[in-house]
Amino acid sequence: MMKNPILAGEPFSSEKTKEIAEQFHRDGYVHIPNVLTTNEVTVLRNKTDQVLDDPELQKIPYPDLDRHFNPKLEDKNRYIELREHKSTGKKIPYMIRNSIELDQTFRDMLVREPILSIAEAILGKDVKFCGQNIMRSIPDLSSTHSHQSFHCDQSGYPEKHTVQFPLPDEIKRHDSRIRMPVFWITVQVALTDIDSVNNGPTQYVPASHYAGRIPDSNDENPEFDGKGPVSILCKAGDIYFQDPMCWHRGSPNKSDRTRYIFQSQYATRWAYARFNLYNRVPVKDNDLKNASDRLLSVLGRVKTKDV
Repeated sequence: MMKNPILAGEPFSSEKTKEIAEQFHRDGYVHIPNVLTTNEVTVLRNKTDQVLDDPELQKIPYPDLDRHFNPKLEDKNRYIELREHKSTGKKIPYMIRNSIELDQTFRDMLVREPILSIAEAILGKDVKFCGQNIMRSIPDLSSTHSHQSFHCDQSGYPEKHTVQFPLPDEIKRHDSRIRMPVFWITVQVALTDIDSVNNGPTQYVPASHYAGRIPDSNDENPEFDGKGPVSILCKAGDIYFQDPMCWHRGSPNKSDRTRYIFQSQYATRWAYARFNLYNRVPVKDNDLKNASDRLLSVLGRVKTKDV
C-alpha cells in the first residue's frame, strides 16, 4: 500500500490549543508556524498544478441545482476558476473549488493535526466540512477580483453582502467583553514562502469582527479601533485561522514568485446540519472506502455500520 503523503500529525497540548483559540477569538485570526512538513507542502503544490492544468476539469459546469440557488455560478466551472492575466488578457487557471472530490490528498488535509483539533477548540467538538479551495496566484494576475479588496466572507450571499451580526450606524462596535459567536472558520495553509508584502500576503484588521459592519472595499488601509491591516508574513507549511467576519483580503502578488494557498473551511455541527445544501460535495463512496471514521465524521457521512 502506498504511504499516505499527508501525515496524521499530533494535536498541540491542551494549554497551547486553548491559547491559540483565545487569540483567535480576540483578534479574529491567528498565525501558527511550522505545521506541515516540506514533503507535504511539495505534494500539495504538485497536486494543485496537476489539477489546475487539466483541460478537461476546466470544462465541467456546476450542476443545475447549484446554479438554481446561486445564479452567479451560471458561467463558472465546478472545479477550476479562471482569472484574467493583466498583460496578455488570457484567462488562466487560478483556483480549485470542490477539491475534496478530486483527490484523497486533499481530503486527508481535513483531519490533519493540529489543524482539526484547533478547529474543534474554536467551534466545538464534531466540526463539519463546509468548503475547500486552493489558489495559485501567479505574478501579474488581474487585481480587480473582490478578494483583493478588504471584505468579510459571504453572508447573505448572493443577494446582499453583509455581516452576521450587523449594527446600526449609531452603535459603533460590539462590546469587547463578549465573545463574538463563530459559526464557521477558514484555515489557510501557505504552500510557498510569503515573506514580503510584494508576495501578496493575506492581511487582517485586528478585532474587526467586532465592527458589526463590512469594511469600505475602496479603502486599502481600513482601521478598526485605531489598528490598520496586519500582513501575515509566513513560510511554506505555516497555517493561519480566520473568523470570516474579520476584515481581510488577499493582497496583490507584485513579485515574480507564484503564491500557493490551501484553504479548508469547518462549521459547527448545528450550522452544517441546518445549511447542508452548501456542503453538497458528492465524493464517491468508492473514494471513501478506506476513509477513517474521523474523516467520515468531518465530511458528515454516515458510516455503513450506523445505517
